[in-house]
Amino acid sequence: MDAGHLIATQVTLLYFVLSPLVLLAIYVLFDALSKPGADADPQEKTVDGKDPALWTDEDLNTHMHRI
Repeated sequence: MDAGHLIATQVTLLYFVLSPLVLLAIYVLFDALSKPGADADPQEKTVDGKDPALWTDEDLNTHMHRI
């Protein structure tokens, strides 16, 4: 194998090894940027502090009129 093929093979292997790590780093960066601020209250938009999965029709209507 001449030097050109050897370098091309090594660069290709380097991309195969490092590309998942770079993609993971980008994913972690975007995930960290998307988190709400420390002052955001997750219960702020709920009706009477109930779990939204357990809302009744009346709770849904109340919530829809608030927003």
